[in-house]
Amino acid sequence: MEPDAVILDVGGVLLVPHAEAVNPGLEAVGIRLSLEQAERAHYAGVRALDAGDDESARDGSAYLGGYVSAVGVADADREEALARLAEAFRSPSVDVWRQRVRGSVDGLRHLAASGKKLGIISNADGSIEEQLRRGEICQIGEGLGVPVLAIIDSTVVGVAKPAAEIFRHALDPLGIRPDQAVYVGDTVRYDVRGARNAGLTPIHFDPYDLCESKGDHVHVRSIAETLKVL
Repeated sequence: MEPDAVILDVGGVLLVPHAEAVNPGLEAVGIRLSLEQAERAHYAGVRALDAGDDESARDGSAYLGGYVSAVGVADADREEALARLAEAFRSPSVDVWRQRVRGSVDGLRHLAASGKKLGIISNADGSIEEQLRRGEICQIGEGLGVPVLAIIDSTVVGVAKPAAEIFRHALDPLGIRPDQAVYVGDTVRYDVRGARNAGLTPIHFDPYDLCESKGDHVHVRSIAETLKVL
């Protein structure tokens, strides 16, 4: 059965940490990232997060370790780079997670034009609606971005992925059952597993083809490609 709705993550699907937010820390070890390099580094961090243990995933060390490895930090500079990046990531989310994933907004518009119901679920700090509205990416109802029916922020609802409950917060506003929706996210640990926990079909957003679980779930390299795998 073809799904009626597409629900999307934000971090790693619509937005990644902006090069301008991480460069001050990396410049201290002689590295400055372009927008493309910052985007790629995020997905390297996600791959390390998915491969890491639960503790390193929770405290962010797995992600940051993958990030600094991807950008070529020398072994001698690794501890300093990790400390400086950790400090940068403690800044308000709206200041860090503000670089659009290339093609993301066009892909979201493509989904909207298909007639699919759209929603957002993000593990976030309570500011995700503001981030998306400020970036002119999407909002509930009409506005400068793509209209969606629900934007669910884990801090606001008090539950986070991969718990099944957070997905139910989006299903009611969309007026659908779990089996009528797909969820597009960039991690296996939180998004693929979370969607399965809740009875949605997971789609792994993996633009650089880094996932090591190729046969386990569906992958796409762009949001627009989602329609081709439904």
